[in-house]
Amino acid sequence: MWQGANLNFIQIEQHNSSDKPMEPIEILNQFNSCYLKIQTIAQNENWLLLIADKKIDPEAATHLGDVLHYLGEAMGCVEEIVEIKFNQELEP
Repeated sequence: MWQGANLNFIQIEQHNSSDKPMEPIEILNQFNSCYLKIQTIAQNENWLLLIADKKIDPEAATHLGDVLHYLGEAMGCVEEIVEIKFNQELEP
């Protein structure tokens, strides 16, 4: 059973929930930030060497690709909301 991952090497900006609820555009921006960070890891030479040298489970590359895929899908859903809200704000 997967117990979680140590993400100390990634500093994730946290939204101060005591201020106000996040707007859809803020959510999209946070997703995008996460996507870019994960994509950077996936393209990192050390990550690729770990996989090539079989120092980690070869499935790790697949899992990371899956994370990028599903995060991209979630971003697409939020993008639709952002577009609808943007278009509504443009209407008189």
